[in-house]
Amino acid sequence: MFAAIEQVLHSGSPPARYRVDLAAYMRTCDANYRRLLRLIPGLESNPEHDSWRFPLADSRLQLVVRLKEEFTYTSTLEVSMESANMQWPDVVRLPVIEVRLYHDACTAEPVSYQGRRRIPVRSEVPNRDMYHQDEKRQINELLAECLRLCRAPGVSVLCSDRLCTD
Repeated sequence: MFAAIEQVLHSGSPPARYRVDLAAYMRTCDANYRRLLRLIPGLESNPEHDSWRFPLADSRLQLVVRLKEEFTYTSTLEVSMESANMQWPDVVRLPVIEVRLYHDACTAEPVSYQGRRRIPVRSEVPNRDMYHQDEKRQINELLAECLRLCRAPGVSVLCSDRLCTD
């Protein structure tokens, strides 16, 4: 950030405007779709469960995936981090990402983060919502990193049956 400010001060012109790399963004969406299918087999057809928990190795956190909606060509999941045994201060909010899976296109797009919908692909900085200029890309990368953690050695899945009520 300071480098960008120094560049403006010394060059006299603002830094280049952020350009969306749509191909890279879609590659990440497609990879996230494949990661989700590897983690939860049968997700695109007819899953047996509506909730999956992935206790992360050497951590008190777990990744929780909940099936919110299911249609012929799309599914909506809520991917969140939860603390297994720890109490977090109220100021610390663990990530909650709502992801829409498009089974016909084999892609998974984050559609909300922390309950905020319609996150722009590119934002002018500064802005009212305090978004980074590439906020949507960063959320997509966060989802990818969370899903990669679930593939780490020592991580197993705990399922919740659709008929069970906890």
